[in-house]
Amino acid sequence: MSSSSKDIIFCSTSLAMYDRRMQRITNALNSSGYQVRWLSRYHDKNTINFDSIRHNFVKCIFNSGILFYLEFNIRLFLKLLRSSEGSISCVDLDTLLAATLASKMKGKKLIFDAHEIFYEVPELTGKPFKKWIWKQVARWCIPKTDLCYTVNNSLKKHYEKNYSTSFSVIRNVPDVITKKTVAISNNKTMVYLGAVNKGRGVEIAIQSLQQLIDYKLVIIGEGDEYEQMIALAESFNVSDRIDFRGYTTPDKIFSILSECSIGLNVLVAESENYRLSLANKFFDYMHAGLPSINMRYPEYESILEEHGVGVMIEEYEIGGLVEAVARLEDTALFEELAENTIMYRGLYTWGKEKVDLVSLYVGLLTQS
Repeated sequence: MSSSSKDIIFCSTSLAMYDRRMQRITNALNSSGYQVRWLSRYHDKNTINFDSIRHNFVKCIFNSGILFYLEFNIRLFLKLLRSSEGSISCVDLDTLLAATLASKMKGKKLIFDAHEIFYEVPELTGKPFKKWIWKQVARWCIPKTDLCYTVNNSLKKHYEKNYSTSFSVIRNVPDVITKKTVAISNNKTMVYLGAVNKGRGVEIAIQSLQQLIDYKLVIIGEGDEYEQMIALAESFNVSDRIDFRGYTTPDKIFSILSECSIGLNVLVAESENYRLSLANKFFDYMHAGLPSINMRYPEYESILEEHGVGVMIEEYEIGGLVEAVARLEDTALFEELAENTIMYRGLYTWGKEKVDLVSLYVGLLTQS
């Protein structure tokens, strides 16, 4: 393999210090002999300290909305034109347009990592024109890629059906955790990990505290509705039982989870993106020894029917969440689920996934 074929530039609009999937992917490839550079969104909270991963920011004037995505892609395109790497790997549709144009102009291999169905996020509900734009990007760009992978089988089927392009699956799971932590049932602390965005369950978790008077809630992460959720907690007079942790670096997440008892993974049903999801938080809860509350969506139902590490609810509503928490107050059930998280977490580790990841890149980049 030539040196240029082993040079890969990654592109994402995420904040690098909090993007654990991209950290895992770039580190896995770097440790396998690839020369990796990562272009990501600039933010004044970014403090990058990746030992051997070269990293550069894409700094924009706009911070949200269509103008941000337009500006980011223009700036990213210009950076990619000046890059010397032999292949481009991009995350989701919001970087795919610039990467596709640059790869074709410079004759570089193009890799696409689909974390979600970008045009099916709740934020685009009721916005048909914006959704149409992203669908056109997908329709034009995805068939032009050289390698595609996504985070679960449901998304793989969606993309293959709609774009006649083969996708592999690289799940977003944690590294092996050797500490044998098991949640304590009487701790009565729920935790939400992830972006605080529309339809992610944060609002119903906050409202459920009015009925779950003995419970506390920890929220790890920020997002589009972070300030609104703080205001919602105040309006329901439950702020004293909620710990808003904000953005938290990956190395601190496990210790926070270990102080909690129930992981929340509740997503609004109207979004096809969420219905087909397999969130990394599901595995984070499992690795930390926490039984979780999940929606009865295909990926969660498949795993939970085989490995009982949590419970499911049918509808995205406060009543269903409260009922699920009440079920977990059955000490025997709680302890069974908690023990199962330790028993089965070894089946879902990044050590296994990264072997498949590296094989995909080797298979592509050794082609003539």
